[in-house]
Amino acid sequence: MTFLTTTRAVLFILLFGAGVQAQTLKIGDYVDADRLMLGRWEPCKISQPLSNGQYGVSCGPNQADLPVRSVRPRAATAEDKRIEAETAAALARQPRGQSVGAKYGTRDPKTCSNRTVPAKGAPSAEQARQYFICDQEHEVTSSISLVTNVKAQVAPVSHAPNQIVKEIHAADIDPSQPVWDIRGSFTQYQCTQLTAIPGWPTNVNDFARTHNCNATDQTTATGYCYKNTFGDWHCGMLDVAHVIANTRQYQLPPEGN
Repeated sequence: MTFLTTTRAVLFILLFGAGVQAQTLKIGDYVDADRLMLGRWEPCKISQPLSNGQYGVSCGPNQADLPVRSVRPRAATAEDKRIEAETAAALARQPRGQSVGAKYGTRDPKTCSNRTVPAKGAPSAEQARQYFICDQEHEVTSSISLVTNVKAQVAPVSHAPNQIVKEIHAADIDPSQPVWDIRGSFTQYQCTQLTAIPGWPTNVNDFARTHNCNATDQTTATGYCYKNTFGDWHCGMLDVAHVIANTRQYQLPPEGN
């Protein structure tokens, strides 16, 4: 090997890393990557083969092109395999077509065909639960609201709507009808429309396509049920203390209520 050839080889290793590593990493391989170039290594996968001294890597929902020196191979962990299987299953069950949920890779929001029961007296716990789900699940701009694990309890006595309740529901509340307090718990999901994910569609990996929701456990929610001027029931509750504190990012959409 000539001096010039040796020098070029040394420079390549210094700039791009060992040539052996560069040849062995392929799409799907697990690696640690210094995505921000700050010496902070995070678990990733190779998403694009080596090109011009760089690998394409996927780190959760994030995509990056990194020089060889910022990528090092590692063995897959049990958590890696779990996320890989979870992502593949979620991708396979994403709805197709023009439904509301299909735009978000989720099920459709639940609707209530009949909101008039009971005609008198308090709604049952199950009725309050169903009315709450129908009111809470809906599409807003480029996101969809869904809920799971909903539990509701209805107070044994009613009361007249106070001024705050009247103001919040001024457009439709029947002020002559009593209000029934409810309390319970649920998990709130807020999912982003797939086409609104940054980089869509060519620069969005499977993890980002399937983990497009924030989830919040609202464990001590309170609220009320009321009737509107058409005699339809509506129920709502909220856990103010846990709206932000319990929020988890990059979650799968819920499969049921």
